[in-house]
Amino acid sequence: MRDIATFSGEVVETDHLEEVSGMTVSGSGSTWTDVHRELWVRPSGGAERRFTFTNTDLPARKGHQVTLLLDGTGRPLALVNFSTQQYINLVARRQFDLFGAAEAFAFAALLIGAGLSGVVGLIALATSTAVYSAVKWAIREERYRRAWESVQAVIHRTIAHRPDDGGQKWQRS
Repeated sequence: MRDIATFSGEVVETDHLEEVSGMTVSGSGSTWTDVHRELWVRPSGGAERRFTFTNTDLPARKGHQVTLLLDGTGRPLALVNFSTQQYINLVARRQFDLFGAAEAFAFAALLIGAGLSGVVGLIALATSTAVYSAVKWAIREERYRRAWESVQAVIHRTIAHRPDDGGQKWQRS
């Protein structure tokens, strides 16, 4: 990952909201809960800034000294907590799409074409789809691995350049 920025300061406020969602289909249903967490961080001598997280357990409370690693859009990639000597890498597989909308439309068109050409066309489509899916999965895994490792490297550089760490052992959350 390129363009990783940092934002450091004191956590001045934390808040969380639990959002219960659900869906009912033909009498059966399911519900789930999303936990939204806010961290307000104020740099020394600067304006505080709000960061939001969904379904992430953050090792941070009011008064803690933290550094957030941010991508080019300002989305948090990691949190380093100097008060608890913990960190969390927020890069996740779900952030890397396996298939895009254009691929879904292309597959639908190929499916129609294969259906019109008969059994041989459907078998050829099924075989090529399996191969294409495996290649796309491997590419996504590699992109995820590289991004995760890149953020890990910046986390460790951030920890190493903090002068008051006391030489204590850090742990990943």
